[in-house]
Amino acid sequence: SLEVRADVPMDMLMMTWHMGGRFDESYHATDLITEVLGGGASARLYEQLIKKNQLFSSIECYHFGTVDPGLLVIEGKLVKGVTMSVAEKAVLAEVELIKNNLLDIKEVQKVINKTESIICFEDMSIMNRAHSLAYYELLGEANLMNEELAKYQAVTPERIQSTAQQIFREHNRNTLYYYSKS
Repeated sequence: SLEVRADVPMDMLMMTWHMGGRFDESYHATDLITEVLGGGASARLYEQLIKKNQLFSSIECYHFGTVDPGLLVIEGKLVKGVTMSVAEKAVLAEVELIKNNLLDIKEVQKVINKTESIICFEDMSIMNRAHSLAYYELLGEANLMNEELAKYQAVTPERIQSTAQQIFREHNRNTLYYYSKS
């Protein structure tokens, strides 16, 4: 972990975990984990840590997953008066819930449907379709574009839990505590 103090308006907590690359069998489950945790106003981190407990003014979960192994990131700006320790414990409690409990099939289906919608709308323009074809060709096979949705649809609550258990290990995490000087 690293502590930084700077002239910024509010404290920020950033936690990262190493994850597999695009061809790793856990990639699609990892992508869905980021949606469950941070995919908008109905996501777990937003519901629990912003709306219910009012610990963060904003919080996000996303990944830097490319062809190479990447990072899953949770970052949030703390509400004034909330300590870093309390904020970190709250984030880790949400992570533990995904590690230790199977997600409801409806919650999994919701993020799969959202991902399906993104994939479908992404390729509506000729330019986006050309970009997708070029990207999948770069990966080694343009036809992989046609298999992407099926890979997301094959992700189960059990797969999400096992991927979460693999990623969210203490020794796989780096933490940045970014403090406001004021």
